[in-house]
Amino acid sequence: MSGEYSFGGFDPDDTSDLGETGDTQQGPKWFREGLSKLSSQVSELKAENDRLKAAQKQKAVADALTAKGYAPQAAGLFTGEPAQLDDWLTANGGALAKLPAGEQQQGEQAPSGPPASTVPADGQEQMQRMQEQGTQGVAPPQGSDNELAAAIAACQTPEQFEQLMKSHGSQYDWS
Repeated sequence: MSGEYSFGGFDPDDTSDLGETGDTQQGPKWFREGLSKLSSQVSELKAENDRLKAAQKQKAVADALTAKGYAPQAAGLFTGEPAQLDDWLTANGGALAKLPAGEQQQGEQAPSGPPASTVPADGQEQMQRMQEQGTQGVAPPQGSDNELAAAIAACQTPEQFEQLMKSHGSQYDWS
């Protein structure tokens, strides 16, 4: 018998089953691939962050232009920092489109107050009566949905449940 033992072809120096390729990079192949994937994800996130910052800057410039009476589309022409906008407008403002008077500060605002009714004048009184009848005997909601759900869960008897439901405007007879 020889002095060497056979382990079924095992070679302690063979690292091929560990995923290593033998190139000069450090770590096993699976680690390098994972690191490469993470690196590409970081690059994508940085690019997305840069796009968001550019969009925020563009919006700030558009808002500033609108406030100064210029068309917000001119923001696409400005390439500097928002703090430099006044200097740029001094040099180039004459070539930009101005907003019509009255549009400068308003922007897109919703009309205040209730919307105009589409009910004809002769039906307004009848509409008012119908609205009042729909709310008679109904209590306004108290608390959030989560609070109501907790209160319902805390009820231990049908009477407590009925009292809770009636206090929240239910007209149903629970008994």
